[in-house]
Amino acid sequence: MLTETTLKHLKPKDAVYKVADRDSMYVTVSVVGTISFRFDYMLTPTEN
Repeated sequence: MLTETTLKHLKPKDAVYKVADRDSMYVTVSVVGTISFRFDYMLTPTEN
């Protein structure tokens, strides 16, 4: 789970990286230290 404390301790690295929360939500941390929340979703799930 991404808590406030966890977000405060995220530091920039040499490349962009992700920190997952749950249910397709995650945070990306850029090289300069920008934290962006992201959410992956599907509008129409495919059935095989």
